[in-house]
Amino acid sequence: MVHLGAGRKQLEVRGTLTLGESGLEFVEKKTGADVRFGYGSIRRAKRIRGSPVLMVDWRKDGEDRKTAFYFSQPPPLEPMPRSPTIEPPRGPLGPFTRATPSKRQVARMNLGYLRSTSVASKGVLRAWADAVTERAGREG
Repeated sequence: MVHLGAGRKQLEVRGTLTLGESGLEFVEKKTGADVRFGYGSIRRAKRIRGSPVLMVDWRKDGEDRKTAFYFSQPPPLEPMPRSPTIEPPRGPLGPFTRATPSKRQVARMNLGYLRSTSVASKGVLRAWADAVTERAGREG
């Protein structure tokens, strides 16, 4: 789970998502903390095309919020730090001579990873989005 939005630090939290009686329930893996998203506060749930992500739009205290649920391990948000043991090659540097990939290369690799994992989870995500939207419609 990742809460999205301007001014929010995007922290990944591992856990288990379930469809509860009164809302979506997310239980954090490490601490067992329980986060609930009441169906009455959920505006919509949708599958992000080409990725294993369920996006939930919801309201709290009159403020619109978004939370992403990854149905596979998300790629790292930041590029890997440069290895202190790898020396950069001597001579002119080109796109294929970097010791670590650029931010653009990392973004491209992450996108490829998300696309490849989305194929397996497409049907599951569609079913989750439909179930959450249906239950939110009944409450709202």
